[in-house]
Amino acid sequence: MPCNCNCKNGQDALDFLVPVPGGTAADATYEIGLTHYSCGNRQMLLVDPTHPVLCELTATPVGTPISVGNDAYCQECQIAGTVTYRPCNSCTPRVEYVSKRVCLPCSAATSPTLTIGTVVASPKAITQYVSTNGCGCCQSTKPCTNQVAITTSINVATA
Repeated sequence: MPCNCNCKNGQDALDFLVPVPGGTAADATYEIGLTHYSCGNRQMLLVDPTHPVLCELTATPVGTPISVGNDAYCQECQIAGTVTYRPCNSCTPRVEYVSKRVCLPCSAATSPTLTIGTVVASPKAITQYVSTNGCGCCQSTKPCTNQVAITTSINVATA
């Protein structure tokens, strides 16, 4: 029986990038949601009371903003860091690299200052696995996942 696992081995996906109300062209904040797919499709419990998922991120501007017309610019930004979780059937946590480039809208002639907010990470609920088919999912009767939901904010302040 084939595994029903979403196997995007170690990839990171942008789920959303939305402006927080009240921002200006010179100082705006965006809420960002990422999904990290575990390396090797390693599974983790959706609820692990002894080893919560942790994530640390930084945001760095890449190059100078690119004009997209009408005094609007795209500032390419590298979001990078680590996510730590405990795979099923493991006694020790695993640390994996997270990396995603995104375009942040802004109004600037030079690279802005980026400030990342609080990072929140947790196992992402997907089609719930209950391992009985030996496909590499958790050997448990509890739901498992191979995805981590990461949410943070990035403030873009231009000179």
